[in-house]
Amino acid sequence: MTLNPTNSGYRTLALAIALAVPGLALAQQTPVTEAVASFSAKAKAQSGLSAADVANPYVSSSYYDASTGLTHTYLNQRVNGLAVFNATGAVHTDKNGKAVLLTQDFMPGAAAVAPSATAALSAEQAVAAAAKGLALPRPAGLQRVLEGRAADGIVFNKGGISEENIPVRLMYVRVANKLVLVWNVSIAQLDQEHYWNARVDAQTGRLVDQNDYVVSEKATFRQNVMEAQAQRQIRPIAKPVDMRAVRSAKGVTGQPNSMTVIPVPFESPVLSPRVVVPFSSTDLRYSPYGWQVGDSKAPAGFFADSYSLLSTGKQLTRGNNVAAYDDNASTTSGGGTAGFTTVASSPDGGPTRDFDFPFVQTQGPRDAGNLAAGITNLFYWNNMLHDVMMSKGFDEVSGNFQYKNITGLGLGNDQVRAESQDGSGRNNANFSTPADGTSGRMQMYLFDNTAANALTVTGPAPAAGTYRFAGVSFGPRLTKKPISGKLVLVNDGVSANGGDHGCASPFVNAAEVAGNIAFIQRGGCPQLTTLNPRATNAFATKVKRAQDNGATSVIVFDSLATTNLVNFGGTDTVGIRIPAIFISGADGFKLREAIRAGGILNATAALGPDFDGSFDNGVVSHEFGHGISNRLTGGPANSSCLNSATGNQTMGEGWSDFFALWMTTRPGDIGSTKRYIATYDSGQPYATGPGFRNKPYTTDFAQNNYTYAQLGTGAGQYQTTHAVGEVWATVLWDLNWQFIYKYGYNTDFFSATGGNNKMLKLVLDGCKLQVCNPGFLDGRDALLRADSLTNRAANADLIWNVFARRGMGFNAVQGDRTDGTPKVTGIVEGFNLPPTSKVIVLANKNSAVTGSSLEAYPNPAQDILTVRTQLSSAAPMQVTMVDLLGKTVLRSVSVPVAQMQKSGIELNTSQVAPGIYMVRVTTTSGTYSTKVSIQH
Repeated sequence: MTLNPTNSGYRTLALAIALAVPGLALAQQTPVTEAVASFSAKAKAQSGLSAADVANPYVSSSYYDASTGLTHTYLNQRVNGLAVFNATGAVHTDKNGKAVLLTQDFMPGAAAVAPSATAALSAEQAVAAAAKGLALPRPAGLQRVLEGRAADGIVFNKGGISEENIPVRLMYVRVANKLVLVWNVSIAQLDQEHYWNARVDAQTGRLVDQNDYVVSEKATFRQNVMEAQAQRQIRPIAKPVDMRAVRSAKGVTGQPNSMTVIPVPFESPVLSPRVVVPFSSTDLRYSPYGWQVGDSKAPAGFFADSYSLLSTGKQLTRGNNVAAYDDNASTTSGGGTAGFTTVASSPDGGPTRDFDFPFVQTQGPRDAGNLAAGITNLFYWNNMLHDVMMSKGFDEVSGNFQYKNITGLGLGNDQVRAESQDGSGRNNANFSTPADGTSGRMQMYLFDNTAANALTVTGPAPAAGTYRFAGVSFGPRLTKKPISGKLVLVNDGVSANGGDHGCASPFVNAAEVAGNIAFIQRGGCPQLTTLNPRATNAFATKVKRAQDNGATSVIVFDSLATTNLVNFGGTDTVGIRIPAIFISGADGFKLREAIRAGGILNATAALGPDFDGSFDNGVVSHEFGHGISNRLTGGPANSSCLNSATGNQTMGEGWSDFFALWMTTRPGDIGSTKRYIATYDSGQPYATGPGFRNKPYTTDFAQNNYTYAQLGTGAGQYQTTHAVGEVWATVLWDLNWQFIYKYGYNTDFFSATGGNNKMLKLVLDGCKLQVCNPGFLDGRDALLRADSLTNRAANADLIWNVFARRGMGFNAVQGDRTDGTPKVTGIVEGFNLPPTSKVIVLANKNSAVTGSSLEAYPNPAQDILTVRTQLSSAAPMQVTMVDLLGKTVLRSVSVPVAQMQKSGIELNTSQVAPGIYMVRVTTTSGTYSTKVSIQH
């Protein structure tokens, strides 16, 4: 059964035909034609492009934004009748058709460096070449299902290698200063790990370039200092839970037409009990037919049986905005479309639509009640995200996710497929965002509950006791081959300190190791990669050596005497058949000492109940956020405008973190509070983290001192996707709190009032206006432009001051741009404001700065007080500390302006008596002060 027959390739092709045929839909075409003409004229005049460069651009999408009164028209450069991949532009016009903003990244002189538009490979051969380049199986039974010109696109069936039909289109792609003729091929891998948009050389079939519609978090998820790299840990893929059996596990607090969930804005079960909520948001403007297929507000026949499964008589977690279901069934594809088409994969609320299910964390995520509760929570949060974001302008015409678009604008058939407890991995989450008209897919995984993993050791004191452990990604799962038996310290006869590193085989004590648990110290074997180059890491090689010596299982302890735990990832390439775990060095040396003293230790490992990612509402919001930023940047027909290649100024992760923080901000929160991402999934305290990021999100510069210079390739600088995004989210979070301090906080997330709501609207408007593949300063400028167009620049000074504080001021330089993408190289931070802007008071309630343009931290201070400011001065600043009577306690220090703006000055307060003091900073434009407390 084909549930998503309308592929994005069909829609793009239809639009291209409509725009190419004179007289077709003339009433709609005229504004677009005028916008294109305006773009071509202005781009040529402003950018030095030739007439040929801007002639006949391809219109990918154009829509009227009712929330701002602007019309957004997005274009692609065309050469020889073919689009140039991500050589994009846009013209934004007001209600009168006047162009108010033009952006473009067209390639100058493109025609001169473009090869012939005649391809040597056929479209069919291009699909095979793309599959080969992506290491996928060769397509089988490939057939065309929609014909068209090569320049507009041809659509093939799935060919046995894709979950969706395969659109193919002939185009050019920029490579350095030249153009290469390519076939663009989109393949949604059957294992759901990737949804490729690949470009293969149309002459040779070589893979030239690719981007992935799936944005995954696995590279950054961590638990304390434990790197959670493993994708198939030592947990089993559980047997399917038939949701028909869940009815007997129903709770008692539910009501008809309701769900029991962790409500907005609470981040997880740690912060709020589950409560009963109705089956729709408080504002029906955004889901007028309700959230669930059985809602009486939906017209008869609104949902097709193939989607809602109404013919079964079941009431499931499916509706116009999202279908949520269990996807644990398969380790390779997570069930694929099977979960989407199976009644038993979604909770059944029964005739009264009572979705109340018990949740007891200690019973594990595959408990029938827990599974149903998690899916219900995932369904609720996706619907709330849909409605809240629609209230801020992410609506049908701009590419949101809906089964049917009620207005008839935009493209439907693309509700979010929210897959709970996905079986294709662990310790991860991702979101796939094809172009408008094809479903977004959210995959939420299970997470290791390392804090509850228990290694029980019996034997003499003080070794006897319970210890934490972490898993590995290779070998059998503990539920199939438990770790239980005598602990034997290996002796390899060659490594230092008694030979317990397992560096050589056979072991000196192989007879003793045989039939028992091999106890091995991490590291100490620099020759391992030479001895076994096929091993993915030294850990795997050590486990294989223990297996060769007859061990039933392996426990590796860290070589550093700390409490750190590490999950070891990688793929088994050496044939490991025994289970293995990892314990800390502090615990390992303690057990080793007992064994060497003659003690006999026996150990048994028991897994803690996993955490279900469907209950971490911050992570759910983060994943949904990828769909927002990808659909809005460059228009709904282009989901390739936020490429996440290493070394780029990739901001998608930053927007997603911002959305996660925004959706989980509670009344009473303040900007200086430290916020973390995914503390629930990590099994960490909400208030202390550290979650998945390097630093907490906070306006307190003492806790998060990121500036634009954090991006780069030097030691300690960031260039990977998530780390770069973390810096972008930091400045957005700062600006969010300045909006709240200026306009207040509104608990009604659907309202237009309140600083939080104004900020979210500004961010979405900025995404619509910014260039394709933006850098940080492009993103800043888009926010300024959005504020100018929609708020008459009421917040321009505030925006400039916040960005300047983080080194993204008027004199900052964005850095190198290659193939239309800004890199982290060449960045120059700057703290200046534009000549027309003024320094304003940046509020920072309940923190070091109160009503001042100075930052002084920590406050209270002990021995060191840092003073920093974004003030400007024509001469070095003078910094002085005085008591409340005006007596100088620390003499004036002269500090260069650039230093004060970037890192500030550290004052030694170790000899200052405890009390309240004033710090004064004198500039050429005046003297500013702030109050500080000294405590020893």
